Amino acid sequence: MDFFPDVPPPGDWDEPDELPQPEWSGPPEDVLPGVVPVELILGRSDSTVVMLTGMRAFPTGLGMRLYVGVRGRVHRGDLDSEVFDSPYAHHMDADWQTGRLKWGFELADGRRVTNIDPPSERPNYDDPLFQSWEPGRPVLMGGGGGGGPRSVERDYWLWPLPPAGPLRVACQWLEQGIEMSIQELHTQPFLEAAARAQLVWPD
Repeated sequence: MDFFPDVPPPGDWDEPDELPQPEWSGPPEDVLPGVVPVELILGRSDSTVVMLTGMRAFPTGLGMRLYVGVRGRVHRGDLDSEVFDSPYAHHMDADWQTGRLKWGFELADGRRVTNIDPPSERPNYDDPLFQSWEPGRPVLMGGGGGGGPRSVERDYWLWPLPPAGPLRVACQWLEQGIEMSIQELHTQPFLEAAARAQLVWPD
C-alpha cells in the first residue's frame, strides 16, 4: 500500500538568464587570484588588535581578510556586531559614531574609501541600468566571515585595483583604545599578482 501520493511531474520552466557580475560588486568568481603575503597589524591597544591578512589580487580589485581580536569585552556589546556592522544592541549615537571601529585606504591618486562611507546610490539589481552602472568612487565592501566572542574575521573587497604608488591604510577604534594609525603598502606586488591571476574557464 502506498502511503504518500504520487508527485505530479514538473511543468516546463525556463531558468532566468544569469546576469553578469559587475566588477565593483565583489571578486570575480571565475578567476584564480594572485596571492600576496601580507601580515599587517593595522592597530593595537592593551585590549584589542586589528590585522589585515590574505591579500588576493584580481585584475579588478583586491580581496582581503580583516581579523579583530580582543582581550576582555568590547565596550558596547559583542564583537561580531561591531565588525559586521549590525545588529547592534545599543544606540548608534554620536559618541559611538566617534569611537567605533574605522578603517580604510587612501589610493596613490588621493582617493579614499573607508568602512563607514555611506553606500552609493545605485539602480536596483533588476534594473537594466544596473549592469552598466559603476560607483563614482572606490568601494570597500564587507563580505562573509565569522568567529566567536574574542576574535572575528571578515572578508573585504576593495575596488578598483589600486594604481601604482603608495597605498595608505588607516585604522582607528577609540572605544577600544586604538588611536589613529596610518601605514603604507607598496602596490607593485599587488599589480604583479593581479597580472598572474588566471581565468578558471578561459573559453
